Amino acid sequence: MRNPLMLSLTVLTLSSSAFAQDKTGWPKALTFGIIPTEGSSATLTKWQPFFAYLGKTLGVEIKPQVGADYTAVILAMQNKQLDVAYFGPKSYITAVEQAGAEAIVMDNTVKGGLGYHSIIISKAGSGPQSLSSARGKTFAFVDPQSTSGYLIPLTHFVYGLKVKPDTYFSKVIFAGSHENAILAVLNGTVDVAATNDADMANAVAKGAVKASDFNVLYVSASIPNGPTAVRGDLPASLKTAIKSAMLGYKDPKGLDALNLKSWVSASDKDYDPIRQANDVQKIAK
Repeated sequence: MRNPLMLSLTVLTLSSSAFAQDKTGWPKALTFGIIPTEGSSATLTKWQPFFAYLGKTLGVEIKPQVGADYTAVILAMQNKQLDVAYFGPKSYITAVEQAGAEAIVMDNTVKGGLGYHSIIISKAGSGPQSLSSARGKTFAFVDPQSTSGYLIPLTHFVYGLKVKPDTYFSKVIFAGSHENAILAVLNGTVDVAATNDADMANAVAKGAVKASDFNVLYVSASIPNGPTAVRGDLPASLKTAIKSAMLGYKDPKGLDALNLKSWVSASDKDYDPIRQANDVQKIAK
């Protein structure tokens, strides 16, 4: 009869060997990029509990990076300076084309579920009360790679209102982040700006603004939440492990910090409607 202890040791050795083999090609550290929606410090604070969990689960160091803008995150993945990144829908589409990004999970938010809405805002009391009365005013988009802060409102201007922002408004700028766009309206830097309801809710929750500070001039149809995506040339076992870890993240405080109920599986086809909307940029020029 075989020694039970030896049998256990054999099984342990085989399991350890298989696990080690499964990690072939894994980097010692995993770089995780995030598009800027608010200040870098606040963003990293919100994500830190999850990064601690992810590092422990995968057995690798996690190196987070908040991009200076959306394009910086895309370029970093393209240049293999990022392994994983949280994108918006539009920036993800560009990252697929330029950096070989592959969507693995999608946000399932506390209030919005699997979607959110682009909104256009003005300052309550002194700002335009409608988009028709905003003609000739100053306007801020968020970033050329933002879905809710650029692509969707641009689509509304071109197809809905039959106007081009550059001629409809006296001045058009890019604020750089959703929080910047919201504060630009509050501080009078611009008269009107595009953002989204999720980032507006975050700004209200942190005390940066009050909902009563703003008029909401436009609300879009639901937009699919942005994905977390991996670089396509990572080892298959690593991509699977990252996805499994994110789907298995259950820490209530960590999820609450990110305004999430959970992450759910995502695929590239989830963002086909955003690809179709991208054509509006050619018309707007």
